[in-house]
Amino acid sequence: MATNYSVSGTDTRIAFNGVPTFKDGPGGTITVSRAYSGSATFTVTAGAESEVGAVLAKAKVSLSASLALSNSTTTTHTYSRGIAAGKYGHVQYVSWGQTVTYRKYRINSNCSTTTLATGKIKYPSSEEGWYYWETAS
Repeated sequence: MATNYSVSGTDTRIAFNGVPTFKDGPGGTITVSRAYSGSATFTVTAGAESEVGAVLAKAKVSLSASLALSNSTTTTHTYSRGIAAGKYGHVQYVSWGQTVTYRKYRINSNCSTTTLATGKIKYPSSEEGWYYWETAS
């Protein structure tokens, strides 16, 4: 009997290892530059790590071909943005990936299905850049 996977995904961001979150303000402009060699890697948030490869293979076909086990980078990238008056700007360098929810199942001889495993895995992608947000303090 065949084992199958069904997957669905939601956009997420995964921070690169060792890159700090920058904060500036209140108001003004925040400018950051990243000259860094590092990586963003997958994280199993529910389920078994043994499913990582099979789920990734299904997710690359069904959700996004840019998903990967890790994203390594060595480029320099500068980012500048105005901060709203009275607010603090925060910036973090991230890989734009997906949280993949999966179900591993078997199709039985009577055409019913049996769930063998479920879980969630966060995968980075080859897409990366600065994530910006503002707070009051």
